[in-house]
Amino acid sequence: MSIRVPPRGTRGVMFPKLPTWLASFFSRLQRSQFRRKRGGKTGGGVQSLILETTGARTGETRYAMLGFLEESAASWLIIASLAGTARNPGWLHNLAKNPDASVEFGDGRRVAVVAETLHGPDLEEAWKRIGADAPEYVKYRSKTDRDIPVLRLRQRA
Repeated sequence: MSIRVPPRGTRGVMFPKLPTWLASFFSRLQRSQFRRKRGGKTGGGVQSLILETTGARTGETRYAMLGFLEESAASWLIIASLAGTARNPGWLHNLAKNPDASVEFGDGRRVAVVAETLHGPDLEEAWKRIGADAPEYVKYRSKTDRDIPVLRLRQRA
């Protein structure tokens, strides 16, 4: 299994690159609200999870709150859209270096996962599903010229 990080795009939505201390503060605040409310949803109403990765450069634990689509009881799809920016999200680089991660769901359940980038027919099917169940992500594709990866998280045995 491997994670493909596409090249940076030349156009996309403006999304600020925050100083590390400020990004950490917002990440802690987001996780706190997620846990207090027992989950959350994206602006488009998609269920969210907290992805815990290991920093590609720092080796430190990193967190990202992301929308997801459940494929099965042990498989979930996540989209590396970063709202349609020209750059890829940091968590994608983290998973490219180490695809082993964990996720936390709104019910408090934590699951160890391994990530893989979808390709070919799997990717086409995923985008059809995303279009039906999470159309906000399809809109992000028109805002950037970067390929937006879709990843499958599978529960580790």
